[in-house]
Amino acid sequence: MIKVTVPATSANLGIGYDTLGMAVSLYSHFTFDHADALAITGCPEEFQNEDNMVYQAFVQALDAWGLEPFPISIHIETDIPVARGLGSSSTCVVAGIMGAAALARRTVTRDELVALAAQMEGHPDNVAPALLGAAVCSFTPTGELPRCLRYEVSDRLRFVTIIPPYEVHTSEARKVVPQEVPLSTAVWQMGRIAGLTRGLETGNTDLIAAANDDRLQEPYRRALIPDYDAIRATCLEGGAKTLWISGSGSTLMAVTDDTIVAKFLQVRLREQFPECETHILACDNAGAQIEYL
Repeated sequence: MIKVTVPATSANLGIGYDTLGMAVSLYSHFTFDHADALAITGCPEEFQNEDNMVYQAFVQALDAWGLEPFPISIHIETDIPVARGLGSSSTCVVAGIMGAAALARRTVTRDELVALAAQMEGHPDNVAPALLGAAVCSFTPTGELPRCLRYEVSDRLRFVTIIPPYEVHTSEARKVVPQEVPLSTAVWQMGRIAGLTRGLETGNTDLIAAANDDRLQEPYRRALIPDYDAIRATCLEGGAKTLWISGSGSTLMAVTDDTIVAKFLQVRLREQFPECETHILACDNAGAQIEYL
C-alpha cells in the first residue's frame, strides 16, 4: 500500500496567465493498493467508478509505459475544494500517475512525471508546481517537452486564501479573456512576471504588489466573482499587500509577510464573508510526496 500526498496550486499568480503556478499548503491524500476489483472510496458515489479522474490518470500512465491496467483500491481524502481555482484536478492527475508508477514498480523522474501530467491536463501550469513544489514558470517549446523554471518561495510569505461557495468553471473564465491584445499590454506583462517571481523568492511584498498589476485576464475574470471587489477592499484595508484570482477562480489569494496581519485579516474576512472558507497558507516548496505504508 502506498500513499501519495499532493499540494493544492494557485495558477497565474495574477500576472502570469497560463505560465506561473505555485504550490500551497493545502493537500489531497490518495492511498493506493492492489485489489481483486476496482474500489474507490472517500469521494462522492458518482465518482466511485472507472471514470474517476485519479483512476483515469492511473490507466493512462500505465498505457504510456506499455503496461496493462490491473485492479486497485483508491482511497481519497482531500481538503482542496473542486472547481475553485486551487488545482483539484491536477492533484488527481498527479496522484494517479505516481500511484501507477509505485504499484507497477516503475521508477520515474519528476521531469517525466511533469511531462506526462501536462499531456493529460493539456498544460503544465498547475501540475508542474504540484509535482515540483515552490513557484514554477512553465512553457513548452514547439515539439518538445515542457520546460519548468522553479523558484523557491520565501517562507516569510503568507497567502490568505478566500474560497467563495460558488464555482467559476475554467471554460467560462477562458471565454471572457481577449484572444488578442495590444503590444503595449504584452510588454506590460513581461517585466512584471520577472518582478513577481523575484518578489516571491526574496519575500519582498512591495515588489510583489508592484508587479501584480495584471492587464491580461483579471480585469475580465473579476466580473465572474460577485464578491471580488468587496473581498479585495477588505484584504487591502486589512493589511494585505496585494491580491490575485487563484487560477480561474472563484478563490482569491491575498499576500502578506506578517503572520499576525494574516490572522487578523482572517478574522475580519470570516466576520464579513461568513459563507466563504478561509485559510492562511504558505508555499509548499516540496511538491508531491509518496510513502509506503
